[in-house]
Amino acid sequence: MTLDRLRDAVTGTVPNAIMPLFWQKGAPLEVVREEMERIGDAGIGAVILEARPHPDFLGDGWWRDVDAVLEIARRRGMKVWFFDDDTFPTGHAGGAVESAPAGLRRHFLTERHTDAVGPARGASFIVERRKFWGPESAQEPGALLRVLAYPRAEDSDELTGDPVDLTDRIDDGILHWDIPDGWWRVFFLSVVEGGGSERHANHIDYLNPASTRLLIDSVYERIHDRYADEFGETIAGFFSDEPGLYNDPDTFDFGSRLGGAVPLPWNDALAERLSERLGEDASALLPLLWSPAGGRERAVRYAFMDAVSALYSQNFSGRLGDWCRAHGVEYIGHVIEDNGAHARLGPGAGHYFRAMAGQDLAGIDIIGGQVVPGFARGPFGNLSGAAEGEFFHFGLAKLASSAAHIDPLKQGRSMCETIGAYGWYAGLRLFTWLTDHLLVRGVTHVVPHAFSPAPFPDPDCPPHFYAHGQNPQYPYQRLLSGYTNRLSHLLQSGSHVAPFAVLYHAEAEWLGEAMPSERPLRLLMEAQLDADIVPADALPSAVLDRSKLTLGAETYDALIVPGSAFLPEHVAQQLLRLDDAGVPVVFVGSVPEIAGGSDADALRIRFRQVSQKRLVDSVSGMTERAVQLDRPHPSLRVLRRAADKADIVMLVNESVRDAVRAEAAIPRAGSVVAFDAFTGTLTAVPSTGDAQGTRVALDLAPGAAAVLIVGTRDAWDGLPVAPAAERGDAVVLASTWSVATAAAGAPFEEWRELDDLRPLSAPDLLPRFSGTARYSTSFDAPGTGLPHALDLGEVFELATVRLNGVDLGSRIAPPYVFEVPEGVLAPTNLLEVDVTNTLAKAQPDFFSAFAQQDPSGLLGPVTIAPLTREDRA
Repeated sequence: MTLDRLRDAVTGTVPNAIMPLFWQKGAPLEVVREEMERIGDAGIGAVILEARPHPDFLGDGWWRDVDAVLEIARRRGMKVWFFDDDTFPTGHAGGAVESAPAGLRRHFLTERHTDAVGPARGASFIVERRKFWGPESAQEPGALLRVLAYPRAEDSDELTGDPVDLTDRIDDGILHWDIPDGWWRVFFLSVVEGGGSERHANHIDYLNPASTRLLIDSVYERIHDRYADEFGETIAGFFSDEPGLYNDPDTFDFGSRLGGAVPLPWNDALAERLSERLGEDASALLPLLWSPAGGRERAVRYAFMDAVSALYSQNFSGRLGDWCRAHGVEYIGHVIEDNGAHARLGPGAGHYFRAMAGQDLAGIDIIGGQVVPGFARGPFGNLSGAAEGEFFHFGLAKLASSAAHIDPLKQGRSMCETIGAYGWYAGLRLFTWLTDHLLVRGVTHVVPHAFSPAPFPDPDCPPHFYAHGQNPQYPYQRLLSGYTNRLSHLLQSGSHVAPFAVLYHAEAEWLGEAMPSERPLRLLMEAQLDADIVPADALPSAVLDRSKLTLGAETYDALIVPGSAFLPEHVAQQLLRLDDAGVPVVFVGSVPEIAGGSDADALRIRFRQVSQKRLVDSVSGMTERAVQLDRPHPSLRVLRRAADKADIVMLVNESVRDAVRAEAAIPRAGSVVAFDAFTGTLTAVPSTGDAQGTRVALDLAPGAAAVLIVGTRDAWDGLPVAPAAERGDAVVLASTWSVATAAAGAPFEEWRELDDLRPLSAPDLLPRFSGTARYSTSFDAPGTGLPHALDLGEVFELATVRLNGVDLGSRIAPPYVFEVPEGVLAPTNLLEVDVTNTLAKAQPDFFSAFAQQDPSGLLGPVTIAPLTREDRA
């Protein structure tokens, strides 16, 4: 029986998987309407309305614009999501926080300390110490919580003994204390409203359900009051953007964590959680959040991070998700994940999986040049400074898809906000690469950033996909939309096959030094061994059977544990349980000590470490479910989905330099067809195999992707399948080319002839041209009775081809190969190639200045080769 989703993908009857940000800036109503229509014309079936900012958010002007958007959405069958605040990030509550009672505002725990040495009889300390310069000079000192003196080492910051409570020794702002012998550190602990990120000063307390209710009442309920009948119909739900703790004055310090000299999130519920965990006198231990204490700080810091991330999950994302589902809509969005921030304080939310717990789709974002082809290892410079390539290429998308795979609420769905703030240099070629990057890692939905109705050129975080018709690539946007929708639908067929699970590293990092999850993920993925990231919270519910680990719909052959100094006892007990059940547990780099356990060495007694270098060799024999190559190709990424009749396998060559030429062994017996998601067509693929699997020859150019259907022919029964074709010897079309040019929306004008193909962006040609260049040439061709393959070689970056007046189609990403049907090629031929670049040449912008710029035009070599058809599949 034909795979339903394959039939849908071939016929193009697939649901929408694209929901771009549609900025609302108070533009004229006719502009808002035109932009919404153009979004629909681009093959996109949903939008997320973002006030950026709107001058009349939730006022008459806002409702006017939303009414217009909803009217068009109803007519076109589109869905509308609401960005859930008046500005990003989520938490401003439409400005309601500014006049909210103190109990609904953010509070922070702060410390300042004075070092002292004794014995010193009659010593005293000034309690209040306010700066007289900088932003802190305007901050109120807050409420003094406690004053504690800890003995400390003479030659370090280490706290060496038990605290002395000095809180009741304050008189008229002066602390009086006869200092005992030794070195001491006197901590003044206060609870304040200010001190965190200044730009988030008027944001809700994400740990407080009453504060979250302020956001619901101010934004969610207001929208529901006006459009209740549309909820669950045209209105699909709400989107939160980058909510986080933002306790660090350095707003985007992605490495912000305990031990640094920054204020910490605080409220009464958090204090109660810590007392439950650490004992009634937990406040006496609070200085250990900042200072080392011979290892005693680990339990305190772990308890703090555990409580903060749990309260965020329950009282922010959980509350918003519950409200949405109670009103017939869904809740989506993302937090800041950059460079490991997803497991930390500062702009993070403490724990990615907990932060996503209330959402119906797990979310991430890739903006500002965070993922760039060619920089999968090590740091590289981008908008935010130094990006860690290993995290962004191997960890980020896997966070979202893994949460979607193991959390039943999400039904396998995840989303990524993408390509925003890359700059005008980022066109559909890069967008296609990023889409493949996401899809092959299991992400199902894309949130393009953005459509802007502001006057062109809008400097706000381009690219903008329509740009009042000034973006020359807009007419091709529908091609990427069709590609994305077809593949998103097809790649949700059957069940995801990931042989391995990798333990999420958050809890280990809270305790000390820890290898990030993306390290073993990279090693596995470079060997085509797919894996999910699994949080420790999920392990107690895991089903252990026949030496396999099952979480929800996912089954894993082994659990990989990134090396660390410590793991909490409850996590260690789960790992021992897996081992007792025969599930392989593999520690990479080191086996940790158990923190706070009765037997600190229990893991080290049971397990042995595997080096990073030996990981792949050590675990590859533990599974029979992975796609295998006959030679190493670390740039090849693989996604496998297993359905009843066939496997769907996506393969993406992420190299910018090297082709992938290898034989792939797929552990599914049967025949093979390839699916072209741009055209919706199937082509037979030669293969060999036996009852254990199928072998296919791969030849993927840099940046190219392939989707193979492997199984019984019933899977594609009734669908048209083109026979396989073999290319003959190619002939280079070395001709003189006539070139005409046209900016977006303008007619073509003859420019000049070129004797050879070279970048149009060269300084002596058209270095500032953005638009379409039309290349025309004539050539003679023998052997015209066969179909042919026309290969344009290098193109920057979109190409449409006409041969003898016949439209051969368009390609927006490599390979730029076009089939010439039988009967089109003549003894003498006229070839026309329209090549469209990005707006970066005409509009060099701030964001594009962080990136390497591609050339413009047709670079070739242009070749043509006969095709010989094999028997039809």
